[in-house]
Amino acid sequence: MEKVYKLPVTLLRGGTSKGVYLLEKDLPANRKEWDGLLLRLMGSPDKKQIDGLGGSQSVTSKVAILRKSDRPDADVDYTFAQVSVDKAVVSYGGNCGNISSGVGPFAIEKKLVPALEGSTLVRIYNTNTGKVIQEEVPTANGQVLYDGDFGIAGVPGTAAPLKLKFVDPAGTLGKGLLPTGNAVDLLEVPGHGSTEVSLVDAANPLVFVKASDLGLTGTELPEAINGDPELLRLLETIRGLAAMKLGLCSTPEEAAWVTPGLPKMTLVAPPADYTTSSGEAVKGNQVDLVARMMSMQKP
Repeated sequence: MEKVYKLPVTLLRGGTSKGVYLLEKDLPANRKEWDGLLLRLMGSPDKKQIDGLGGSQSVTSKVAILRKSDRPDADVDYTFAQVSVDKAVVSYGGNCGNISSGVGPFAIEKKLVPALEGSTLVRIYNTNTGKVIQEEVPTANGQVLYDGDFGIAGVPGTAAPLKLKFVDPAGTLGKGLLPTGNAVDLLEVPGHGSTEVSLVDAANPLVFVKASDLGLTGTELPEAINGDPELLRLLETIRGLAAMKLGLCSTPEEAAWVTPGLPKMTLVAPPADYTTSSGEAVKGNQVDLVARMMSMQKP
């Protein structure tokens, strides 16, 4: 008979992600049991995650696990888990900035940190990266303030702003800001040839590629990338080769299983006019560059 857990959960939208927030004390003491429990909780593997709390996309299949911290520089310890939608995979590699933004409010709601008048500073130790994040949460009358007039692309409506400061974010792999020692590396991509990339480890390991080197503009919307299977394969091949170079896997083909979230694939391009996913027009003179990022092999 399947073991049954009664698990108190909180659903929070942080940035452009939505996740399940848990207290570590409510999880099994044996961490080997976490993966199966989190997969069951989110409804994975299933593209619709119909029998769980996941929302059928990588940005809605995330989990934050908190405990009171014993560190002098942190109030709470936070572990991030990326639960694959269609694979029986839970990744603890790296962190999610969006989900990090929900950690402060959750810590206050669970009385791990007392709410102050005006704003409350929550010091967060991310166990995945070994880094500290300082978050400023708007609070009043002992409560988190959720309402506000701050808006971001990809999320309808407005809410209160949450300010995060990533303290000393470089080198989550222990190899510094440039883990290969180079500002630019060459990857030999089958069927595409030599491709220049920059491997940068700041808050998370990332692989940066010029969009133009892949025949792209950098202004593509997610639907355009998702609708091009050949492009998706190319992007994952480059990411897999970068993961090999970082020592995260042995072959590019196994990257999707062994290290699905790291490094994060990032396309960059010069300033240009573009339209956001919510239909807003942005002029090139309003930005310094345009970028497209991938999460769990999806934009």
